[in-house]
Amino acid sequence: MRETLINNFKRISKIPRESGHEEKIADFFINVAKEKKLYYFKDENNNVLIRKRGNINSEPVALHAHLDMVCVKKEDSHHDFSREGIEVIIKGDNVIAIDTSLGADQGVGLAMMLAIMEDDTLKHPDLEFMFTTEEETTFNGSVTFPYGKVESKRLINLDNAQDDSIVIGADGDILNEYTMEGKLIECDLPSYRILIDNFPGGNSGDNIELSENNAIAVMAKALKDKDIFLRSINGGIFENDLAANCEVIVNTNLDLMDIFSDLDVEIEKWDNKLVFSKEDTENIVREVLDLKSGYLIQNNASANLGVIKTEDNIVKISYIIRSSDEIELEEISKKSKMLNNNFMVREIYRDSIWKDDRNSILFNKYKKLYFEEFNEYPEDKIAHGGLECTSIKKRMKNLDIISIGANIEKFHTVEEITYISSWLKIYRLLVKFLEII
Repeated sequence: MRETLINNFKRISKIPRESGHEEKIADFFINVAKEKKLYYFKDENNNVLIRKRGNINSEPVALHAHLDMVCVKKEDSHHDFSREGIEVIIKGDNVIAIDTSLGADQGVGLAMMLAIMEDDTLKHPDLEFMFTTEEETTFNGSVTFPYGKVESKRLINLDNAQDDSIVIGADGDILNEYTMEGKLIECDLPSYRILIDNFPGGNSGDNIELSENNAIAVMAKALKDKDIFLRSINGGIFENDLAANCEVIVNTNLDLMDIFSDLDVEIEKWDNKLVFSKEDTENIVREVLDLKSGYLIQNNASANLGVIKTEDNIVKISYIIRSSDEIELEEISKKSKMLNNNFMVREIYRDSIWKDDRNSILFNKYKKLYFEEFNEYPEDKIAHGGLECTSIKKRMKNLDIISIGANIEKFHTVEEITYISSWLKIYRLLVKFLEII
């Protein structure tokens, strides 16, 4: 089975699957279904549903994973995610990529589902394989999935990244976009490009304690109350991830080396004559600092300022807020819209809270099986970051749902790593679970 899972992971990794461009990986699974003569359906958003008949008398079960991956690469890498797959490297138990993110999130889950789909020797009830798109960006796949075609009332999600835990709930979240249309003026002061880089990246839900000092916030702290004119500020890649870099162009007479003496920073002279007004500059810096990141209420509500972009005279900020308390979530979002820094705010999306259910049959059966195998119980976990389970459960009434998965570390970064031994642990558990479910 080790070689099967490795081979499956490599097959999947060869296929470009950046969020919003999942058509090739969707077609890959459709072609597998055709070869195996399985029922399949693909919608206009490249969501895929495949059915495989079972051989034991039990209610149908759905297995779920998302098709897309976060695509990041080293600054000097020429990798083209739109047409090139991922170069997977196996070093003993470790699986990594060269100069790019690995896509173990959620390539590992896809590899397991592929193994189950292609293996006719397994014992299991009728299975439905649900593949969704844009999980790493908009959740559009789980919002638009053709749930009317799904027969299962039990679902196993494979997006957990810790093999000794079982996710049974998740925070709700709200993504707001803050936009300022500023005024550009001429400025003859010396101009500079400033870059701070190599901050911790990765998923903010799993590393929210690092978000308070993300690269965008650190840049704003350094520029606060300084006699500068800002021309642009750009940082971060995805709203859900930690901003690992931030670049600004400023005009000033100040000694920038002195201002940034405590930071590893790249400063170079620049050719720029247009800048935001002093008022706009102060509003931009204040807005970044007023939108607090990290835990807002310890171990409960949190926020992440993941992206800031400047296009001509317009600055946009993406800010995601999370909480397991609906009233608290709404109140934090409301306050963030009243900062009075001349930014307009609109809500991009929100995901409801996945309330944990300790009476879940799947949850209790999986805990029992895990104990029988390892003489200890898995950790009951409430996910701080968003999981598609929240979106799916909202749209499928009376659904029993859990999330399990293999160990993945530093996902959404070029240092992403996963472990074959963990793949085997979860795959064997999953296969046994399907036999007794």
